[in-house]
Amino acid sequence: MNNAIIFSERVINTINSLPEEEKLAVTSAVSCEFILGVPMKKGLTPLQQLLFAVIKSYILHDTKQFESKQKLVS
Repeated sequence: MNNAIIFSERVINTINSLPEEEKLAVTSAVSCEFILGVPMKKGLTPLQQLLFAVIKSYILHDTKQFESKQKLVS
């Protein structure tokens, strides 16, 4: 069984607030890492790597919170 991946409002808003070039690069990296399971840091600029790291931490944190709440309900 696959685990859930949570793209919270915070993640969506953060991505949408980025300039177009960063938005496309970071979204692509997020898709590769979380959907395809392929790390994609090589093609990112240092700024894009930083943005990706922040967004990745949001996703991991929000997913962990969601899973904790699901365990309480079960």
